[in-house]
Amino acid sequence: MSKYWRQIVCAFLVLAASGVSETKQINYFGHNAEVDQYGVIAPWYPAQNGQFDYRVRIAAETMKRYPWSQPGKAVTPAPEYVYNGHWNDVDYRGRIASLDQTPWNNGDVGQRNAYVLSAMIDYYRYSGDPAVYTAIAASANYLIDHCETPANHGWPKMLISVPTMGDAYFDCKVGDVETFKPGHGKIQLDIVAAAGVELVRAYELTGNTKWLDAAKHWADLMVANRRHDPSESPWGRYANNNGGNGMNGTQTGGVVFLLNFFDELIRVGYTGQNGELVKARDEGRAYLKDVLLPNWTRYDVWGRNFWDWEAPVQDRHVSERSTTYMMDHKDVFPNWKNDVRNILTLLMNHNSVSPVSRGDVYSGAWAYPESSTCCGRSLWYVTNAISSMFTRYGSEAHDEWAYEIGRRSQILGTYDISPTGHSEDLLDGGAFVSWRWLKNAGPKALKDTLRSIQYMPELAAPARENHIVGSTAVVRNVLYEKGRVAYETFDAPEGTEDTLRLAFMPTSIKADGQALAMRENAANGYTATKLPSGDYVVKIRHDGHKAIVITGNDPQHVAEASALKFEGAWSADRAARMTTSAGASMTYSFTGNQFRLVGAANEKGGLADIFVDDMKQLVFLDCYSPIPVENQILYTLNGLDEGPHTVRIVARGEHNPIAKGSAVYLQAVQYSDATGSSGFGEGGGPKGVQRLIFGYTGRKDYIDSKGNAWKPGMEFVARTGSGTDIVARTWWTMRQSLFIRETEDEELYRYGAHWKDFTVNLTVGPGTYYARLKFAETQLNHAGARAMDIYVNDKLMVQGFDVFATAGSSAATGARMPGRPSTAVDLVFNDLKPKDGIIEIRFVGDSIDGQTEDAMVQAIEIGPGNGGTGATPKTVVNARPGDTGGASGQVDLGSVRHEEVMRSIAHPAAQPAEKRGLAAGF
Repeated sequence: MSKYWRQIVCAFLVLAASGVSETKQINYFGHNAEVDQYGVIAPWYPAQNGQFDYRVRIAAETMKRYPWSQPGKAVTPAPEYVYNGHWNDVDYRGRIASLDQTPWNNGDVGQRNAYVLSAMIDYYRYSGDPAVYTAIAASANYLIDHCETPANHGWPKMLISVPTMGDAYFDCKVGDVETFKPGHGKIQLDIVAAAGVELVRAYELTGNTKWLDAAKHWADLMVANRRHDPSESPWGRYANNNGGNGMNGTQTGGVVFLLNFFDELIRVGYTGQNGELVKARDEGRAYLKDVLLPNWTRYDVWGRNFWDWEAPVQDRHVSERSTTYMMDHKDVFPNWKNDVRNILTLLMNHNSVSPVSRGDVYSGAWAYPESSTCCGRSLWYVTNAISSMFTRYGSEAHDEWAYEIGRRSQILGTYDISPTGHSEDLLDGGAFVSWRWLKNAGPKALKDTLRSIQYMPELAAPARENHIVGSTAVVRNVLYEKGRVAYETFDAPEGTEDTLRLAFMPTSIKADGQALAMRENAANGYTATKLPSGDYVVKIRHDGHKAIVITGNDPQHVAEASALKFEGAWSADRAARMTTSAGASMTYSFTGNQFRLVGAANEKGGLADIFVDDMKQLVFLDCYSPIPVENQILYTLNGLDEGPHTVRIVARGEHNPIAKGSAVYLQAVQYSDATGSSGFGEGGGPKGVQRLIFGYTGRKDYIDSKGNAWKPGMEFVARTGSGTDIVARTWWTMRQSLFIRETEDEELYRYGAHWKDFTVNLTVGPGTYYARLKFAETQLNHAGARAMDIYVNDKLMVQGFDVFATAGSSAATGARMPGRPSTAVDLVFNDLKPKDGIIEIRFVGDSIDGQTEDAMVQAIEIGPGNGGTGATPKTVVNARPGDTGGASGQVDLGSVRHEEVMRSIAHPAAQPAEKRGLAAGF
């Protein structure tokens, strides 16, 4: 079946689906679906380096080969993405083109370049590729030199972070009124902070004080102009365009962007005038802790960040940054384990309401859009981002449930990419957001996938290679050599730890020349965990020491310059061979499954084409760097079939628009024939007991009379409609009854979830389980008033279930009554096998004499083995399936952008031209 017809068929199945139910499809995003023996999503990409590394490499190569703006088109020649993130995707030949820029499309300048800076800084640690310096310098310098307010502005020399006004490719301009609309650039403070923190990190990588000084100035303005009322945010959403140094707009969870920015400046030793930056940071933390977190379920608390609308809804940016901030500062947020888990799970609950988007579980993996309002079936980029947060949380909280949600969702979240860099963000195939907006397909995906690799290196990092996958500090001066990995961290405060996956067991690790010992405690030293592939995950603690050298018996090989075949005019240049002649070439043949080109880069560097087995690669070699470096990894290609291969480099005699020469520098070829696999986590998932209270808004788990912890129940899907607040519509957040009969744990039955048709999706590992469902009728006062059908894994377990009537059989006395309100009723179902890694429990409200009440549940416990017996359900004989409206999966014709989304599902090219550039809140 062709991809086009797969899209049509999948769209039809989506619209025709009955009920809210875990589902599976024949394809996801850009690839045919693959599942493991348990029906759970599995990688589509089979090569040794793995699907996550492949996604990283393609994103990085897309950025490296991005077209440059030529002299005269822009204020300074730079890669087009610096000025224009509105791209034409990638055609089938791999060609990239930017679309004509408009003032409105330019509104993501601050956010886009923050993504570029952040991704490139992290990618350098992982790859050692000096190409990052070009991107970092271009983005940082444009923001500072051409996107600041005039010196006489009320916020002088401040970043215009949302410049929907100005000359494209030239200077950003701020609007002359506060109205947010095209032609009126805005200073959105959380986006200023997002860019500012990356300028500080770029300084930490390179030592460029210009970038640090600009960041200090932006922070000083935020600090000086803050509010001091502890009941409100210290900052508005926007700095005033006019009227001095005031602020406007509502700032909620976006305050964490500013806190993160201030903390990074404090880290480098800057505390502001008279320590005011520290005071402002502390005031912001107090607002987060004392105002926002106690109201964590409110619709807009983790929102109001999207640059193109007010966005009073929970969104992925604030959810991601706030949970990151709490995990970065666990000492400040002692309840972080609960708060982080709650915010991330609430995002899935909030963002799965749209009958068009149909956020849900697919082949065992959660997938969801960026918010409750946007963007149709575009479920890729948010899943890619938030899955990495679940992975980090699972790793640091030692939570198997979160780790498994992250693992599955990130496998699904890397189904979008093709070898050309084309990204299909629509779950059923095709592109909508990725089709026109580069930043999600390129730098954001690069950063988020790297984060998943960082926190599950045993599964996600490439096998039989060497990578620094993570560090608590910015990593610089990286050297990846045979049997030796060397690098520095910017600093090494208490708790500094790096994570690597290596193809060898270290024989020596030194920090500032001092040998570190293997350890099992939290002191300086290292741990090394062997993997089935023969690799090792190595964690190095090095407080107070910045320079790290790791050596060992590396299975890779290296061919120095003397072993390479050079043709044409090459000369010796220090440790490298150098040419400026067009057509001069280097050839080397090897046996293996991966190779790397080692060389130098500087301001005189030029371009060369890369051929592998006579096939020209889309990405090319660029030996330009604003920072001179040697012995760097200029190019990597892995995932090759094991066997003989030939690499050939042909100099172009050309250079990018700002290089001062066309020199190509080559020093060596590294290659490896080592093989091995650590798998992808098949059969993963929690196998213990899970307990959830629905409608419960406590930040800490409820502890029952037996000492068991019950968390807020949010792993459910209800199609309440696009743009609706699922908490307001389906959660009973107030105690519905003070007294609950027949239980020692009344709190379990006082709240609840309710809707016409909703489904609870619980992630589990292989096994046999029971489910104990807890009910209490706290709304209606007679039998026959409410009836519901209950399905488990698509099997009808009870039809027409009447909670009130069932409560008439007293568990304590055996007395029979017509029914009882506010009485605990438990139903137990045993011998349950997971369906695609999920225990799925669906509740459907029935119609009684034409009247339908919502289905409901108060709490659920699932666990391995037998759960005993529960009540014998009483049913309403004349109950019939009710009208579930939007819950049926049918399209809500009033949904945001429904027409555009459905056109893109059918075929991207079918969208009207005037709609293709639609800004979509990302």
